[in-house]
Amino acid sequence: MNSVANESRKAQHKLRATMVDVAKDAGVSFKTVSRVLNGEGNVRNETRKLVLESAQRLNYTVNGAARSLRVGGPQIIALLVANPSRSYIESMHLGALKRCHETGMHLIMEECDDDISGIASMIDNASPVGAVVTPPLCDNRAVIKLLQDREIPHVLIAPADPQSSKGASINMDDGAAAREMTEYLIGMGHRRIAFIKGHPEHSVSEKRYNGYVQAMKNAGIALSEELVEQGRFSWSSGLVAAEKLLDLPEPPSAVFASNDDMAAAVIAAAYRRNIHVPGDMSVVGFDNTQVAAVISPSLTTVNQPIAELVSEAVGMLASQMHRHGDAADPVFLKHHIVKRESAGRPAKPAG
Repeated sequence: MNSVANESRKAQHKLRATMVDVAKDAGVSFKTVSRVLNGEGNVRNETRKLVLESAQRLNYTVNGAARSLRVGGPQIIALLVANPSRSYIESMHLGALKRCHETGMHLIMEECDDDISGIASMIDNASPVGAVVTPPLCDNRAVIKLLQDREIPHVLIAPADPQSSKGASINMDDGAAAREMTEYLIGMGHRRIAFIKGHPEHSVSEKRYNGYVQAMKNAGIALSEELVEQGRFSWSSGLVAAEKLLDLPEPPSAVFASNDDMAAAVIAAAYRRNIHVPGDMSVVGFDNTQVAAVISPSLTTVNQPIAELVSEAVGMLASQMHRHGDAADPVFLKHHIVKRESAGRPAKPAG
């Protein structure tokens, strides 16, 4: 009976095999499978053969119906990014790549700066059928106007005001998430809680800071300007901010950094000064990127569903192409706190 059930599960697995299944079966990364199945170079012949054998064994097939939505060429989705955090960009890229393959599309990623000529050139050369616009580009009027003028359907990731945004958007409540993380630290007994802001050009930075402020006020804890430092979502900016906070006559008992890269820098700065985390000082972050799980101590952080945000955006574009309808209402995904090793009760009880 068990053998029959096992065979049944295997048969079902073959029918619904995905690229993730192929990657696991071949023992390679998702990106490697993507390169092989898209016919890209820079893959060893042995690895290519291994991936193709796994795909055949699992009966993996591309969704041909979705791929043929646009006659005369492949479906191309453009992912527009401009973020100093490589971990954040990688999470975005993988989430978009996986959903594109599930819907039979191709993905190109364009890293942008203040000059939008690169985006215009990409549109002219690749002719994308849609675009996913990530922070802070989601609030860049020139970028949005370019996409509108070229009639490129697009979905915004976390714009400043999703309710009044003209485009479809996928969001999470950054303010509520930051408030909950601050309340978590307060609940453990911390009162002298420092905050490192995110990049000033990213709208989510102010939302996260406001969440911190609200939690402190709700708890009746006086705000201290010396405990707030400006960061830019990069490891180096987090390190500079951490050094300033640790140089204070009375350093904070906890530091809440607006993303994981900056939080990792705080832990590094503490280590250099022989400050034990979390024994002497707690450190928490935001995003739950890969770095949060691999550093030591592992990082307590807010799980922002980065891959899911961009995956939903790709799915929304695919849905629009099927029905040719108007943009959907803003979508909000859930967040939660991931409790790891970097946060604990303060060494000295609050006075």
